[in-house]
Amino acid sequence: MWTFHKIIAGSEQGEAEAWRVFLTDYSPIALTLVGIYMPGCVDPVNLWREAVVSLCREDFKVLRTFARHSEREFLLDLRSFLFERGLEALDPTMGSTDFSELSVEKVSALVKGLPLLHQEALFLKLAGYSDPTLEQIFRITPAVAQKSFERLQSEYSATLGNTRDACRWPAAWLRLDSTLRAQRTDACPALRQFIRIQDGQVGWYDKEPAEKHLAECLSCLEGWTALREVAYWRHTAKALPGKEVETMLQGLPVHAQSEKLKSKKGSG
Repeated sequence: MWTFHKIIAGSEQGEAEAWRVFLTDYSPIALTLVGIYMPGCVDPVNLWREAVVSLCREDFKVLRTFARHSEREFLLDLRSFLFERGLEALDPTMGSTDFSELSVEKVSALVKGLPLLHQEALFLKLAGYSDPTLEQIFRITPAVAQKSFERLQSEYSATLGNTRDACRWPAAWLRLDSTLRAQRTDACPALRQFIRIQDGQVGWYDKEPAEKHLAECLSCLEGWTALREVAYWRHTAKALPGKEVETMLQGLPVHAQSEKLKSKKGSG
């Protein structure tokens, strides 16, 4: 039985089977996110493959920096890493012609004063999500937040007509996302606290101040919605064909690592 912690521990040791499970479980999420946030990417599989190769370099140096307290925290680090690589590959001018500069200040103004659920929905709508997907993520109809969506009607009206999940301004949004992640401070609640709140494991005494902070902190709203996002895609993203998993696995330094570990055990 491959638990999350066993997958990560085995991956850091270069175990081929652990990486096979890693690629099987997490490739669907990564490729789905590339499709949404980098819709102009010509070869999403190759972008993901190169990202995985980077995770393996220097004895899995980057992978070892990722959170491992919980799978969702880990997936947020994986998401951030993928976005940074995607931003490097994107045309910086890519985006809708009716789009003006997207800034932290503008997005903060858009969500300011709204109930938390409306802020979440508006944030993901601006990121490019369609109403049907928002309904699945939040398990309520987006019509609940329709009044709040009216704030998008002038400058960001292009997002209101999304019939598929696709960001209208990929490079600008990934830059914004990167800025928001960098702006988190020690005063921000830990992501694991957000996970506990989303899972209903926190009482009112702890939940109320965290949600109050969320309502005023766009950086935390980004992390909060990203947690919802990866949790949803973890269970619904389309599986990567086994042949593609095997092809990707062959390009990693896992076989040599596994043999090295076997040799060490044998000599011991």
